[in-house]
Amino acid sequence: MDEDKGDELITDEEISAYMVRQLRSGRVKPAVLVVLTEKNYPQVDRERIIRCFNALDSTYLKG
Repeated sequence: MDEDKGDELITDEEISAYMVRQLRSGRVKPAVLVVLTEKNYPQVDRERIIRCFNALDSTYLKG
């Protein structure tokens, strides 16, 4: 991840892809995914992260 990227340069698709990779790894539970994403993308607004989380396919959120 590039720490210098501004909020406008990070797409929702990039955030969603990060979330899916974390969930597929099996090491991250959905309950901590938003917080983890906030730590990895500190320049992105929490509302965008939550919107991406809510848009995830429900099959990824079952655990």
